[in-house]
Order: sequence, then C-alpha cells, then structure tokens
Amino acid sequence: MSKKVRDIMKHRKVSLGCLFISIPINVLNAFLGSTLLTILGVSLIVIFFIMSFTLWRCPKCKNRLPIRFDKDKDINDIYRCPYCATKVFKRENYRLITIK
Repeated sequence: MSKKVRDIMKHRKVSLGCLFISIPINVLNAFLGSTLLTILGVSLIVIFFIMSFTLWRCPKCKNRLPIRFDKDKDINDIYRCPYCATKVFKRENYRLITIK
C-alpha cells in the first residue's frame, strides 16, 4: 500500500476517533455542566470536521470523499471513491487498485 493511502486512512481513523470520543464527553457534559468538558467536546467535533473536509480525499483524483460513516465499508476495510472508482485498502497485504 502506498504511503499516501496509509496517511489518508490514518487521518480518517484519527478524525473518527475524535468524533466517537466527543459524543460521550458531550453526553456527560449535559449532566455535569462543566466548562472544561464543553470546550473539550466541541474541540473534538471541530477537529473531526476540519480533518474530514481537508484530509479525507481520494489519493488518485483528489476529490473530497463523502464524510458519511458506514461501519461495514469504511474503517479497516475497502472504501471506493465515488468519482474515479479507486479502491482504497487499509490492510497491508493489499495495494491500491483502480477499476475502470
């Protein structure tokens, strides 16, 4: 797998991690009302959106990939670019394949 694809998938995992960590923090903050939790939860959501809009792009055509999250197709598996049909693989024993 190329370094570019590894970086894209790594950024995607980090951004989704920020999103999934921010959700329980914001729920907890609804009960506690802490200013620190508010700042932390909102900051993590902002990081998710910034990383998703700037770094989640197809390595071949450079178009922004959809932000939607599909647990069956997104993380650690195959993701296909809707614009150029490039498959992005996370696993090390696969490589970047383009299907026309």
